[in-house]
Amino acid sequence: MINYLYNARDIAAYFKWAGVSSHQEKEYLHYIFQIGKDLLAKPLTYNYDEFEKAVYRDLYYLWSEGFENEFSDIATIAPKGAVSLICDQEFITLESYMKLLALHLIFSRNLPYVHVNFTGLMLTLGLKGEFCDYEKNVVTACETLHLTTQDVFSQPFDLHLGIPDEMLCLCLEPEFRKSLSAHDDFRKRFIKQAETRLQELKKTSAAIQEKEEKKKQRLLKRKLAREAAKAEREAAKTKKENESKKEVTGTKKCAVKKSASAKKETSASVETKKKEK
Repeated sequence: MINYLYNARDIAAYFKWAGVSSHQEKEYLHYIFQIGKDLLAKPLTYNYDEFEKAVYRDLYYLWSEGFENEFSDIATIAPKGAVSLICDQEFITLESYMKLLALHLIFSRNLPYVHVNFTGLMLTLGLKGEFCDYEKNVVTACETLHLTTQDVFSQPFDLHLGIPDEMLCLCLEPEFRKSLSAHDDFRKRFIKQAETRLQELKKTSAAIQEKEEKKKQRLLKRKLAREAAKAEREAAKTKKENESKKEVTGTKKCAVKKSASAKKETSASVETKKKEK
């Protein structure tokens, strides 16, 4: 059986199709390069820097062709005039799609299978040709990419018997999956990094919250102190005004008393003068 070796275009197409974020791309590249002897074409296994450049060059090519995500046209992965290596030439789009599924199972070590409806896939991929030829190419692609199929009851399903009009579970061959298990699962590093980052964010958040709380307390104390000082000033001002009012009232009373006594004295002196006359 032919063992297909993936090239830079396949890896780049998977990154676009699976939506691998830019900050995770190099983790994926390091992982696939680590097990490259079993998966990558030999020229890509000699130097990591050259391998990385090749993948990023193809990422730019796919982007320029309009292949940007999982909703893009699979037919744009293979360049015009490309020769199919697994399937018949008229089913080269099927070849591209099956490579994406195989890579998804390789990169997602904990994913046991993916659901595929091969009958409807022919229309989805826009394939033209006889259905019997399509069935043969599906079998060839699965065998070459180390894929097996099971029914919904997890029982092995032989595609040589024909493609059923129902969902099948597409899996990696047990032996092939076992060979991959010898390498570290790079996704565990993602989980650890995410947990570490989360703890750091929690500590930072708690420190910021504590700092903000202290700031609020300081501002509250300052506000209360200002309000207390203002209240004291207002109380002193009110007291002063009241004292001033009392002084004015007292002065007025004295003036009234003096005026009354002056009137009495005047009236008394007038009466005395009258008596003297």
